[in-house]
Amino acid sequence: MVFFLHKYLVTFLLIVFSCSLLAATRPVLPHRVRLSTLLSSARRPDTTAAPIKKSGKICSCEILALQTNIWRQRNFVLLAEKTNKKSFSSDLSYANRAIEKEKRHMRCFFYDKVEVISRLSDAIDCRSMYKRLKSENKSILLYDILDADVKR
Repeated sequence: MVFFLHKYLVTFLLIVFSCSLLAATRPVLPHRVRLSTLLSSARRPDTTAAPIKKSGKICSCEILALQTNIWRQRNFVLLAEKTNKKSFSSDLSYANRAIEKEKRHMRCFFYDKVEVISRLSDAIDCRSMYKRLKSENKSILLYDILDADVKR
């Protein structure tokens, strides 16, 4: 008896919805939700809930404000990437040293004042960190990604 009702109820609902979808003069779905958006969201995987993949890289980041006599710009990102071989803290210190050397170079040759707005470090590659920072703040500009594995 229950199977009989389910069979006819499902058939009836399919006929009603197919008729209303194909022959209706007004859209069945609300104006905010269209069938094309529902289908495109079904094809696309949801990447917002996906965790960030950890890698064998350590990235240290400083967000800088750069200033010359006639120009001032905030939100420049300077990144340094190091392969994680020893411990996190020793590899992070190598990456921080590479950033400090680059900032000294920037002060000597290009800018009058280099001011640090914030510092970040994480055990991911620098491209992923830059993408994450860019998604949080659209006004961030990439200055450089330094390779801290190279001896200078």
